Amino acid sequence: MRLPLPLMKMKLAAYGAACTFMLAGCMPGTIATTVGTGYVYEQKQDQKYKHDVERAVDQYQQDHADSPCQHGEDRIMEPAIKIIKEHRLTGVHEVLERLDTIYKDSTQPDNVRAGALYNMAVLESRRKSPNKAKARDHFKQLYAQFPSEYRCIFEESEWRNQMIQKQLLLPGETVDSFLENARRDAERRRMQ
Repeated sequence: MRLPLPLMKMKLAAYGAACTFMLAGCMPGTIATTVGTGYVYEQKQDQKYKHDVERAVDQYQQDHADSPCQHGEDRIMEPAIKIIKEHRLTGVHEVLERLDTIYKDSTQPDNVRAGALYNMAVLESRRKSPNKAKARDHFKQLYAQFPSEYRCIFEESEWRNQMIQKQLLLPGETVDSFLENARRDAERRRMQ
């Protein structure tokens, strides 16, 4: 038996309303569960990231324990580490931008500008996905532009060679070829 059209529309409307009410009853729990799961995941990501940053800082300190620098010139900037830890997605970029601003400010003393350039080089060479090209360029610029700053890290030593090998070499490059290339580049920069 066929229902008249108005009665059929009413039945379909009632069925749709019942489904809507059933789904609406489930939605708050589903949304709460999804939000809770997202929050837990985000917290785990933050903890993993902070742990990774702390491990990188520890590795830097271990690497620099035998540094020829006697006056702490090559120490980590604590405010930069704090920013990097607190701002997982933007921290490194924020610190690099601040350091670049300091480096480019010619009213700052040379030691401050050199410090900014050195720290940019270190960050670029030690970030999760290192940018060796930028790190190399920053170190070369530091050597050429600030001849009386950070000389301890450039002194010939086994430590220097290990750091070059670990952080700056490109595929197929040796420490000697890197140093020769850096020497020529520094000389060219001085002439400009």
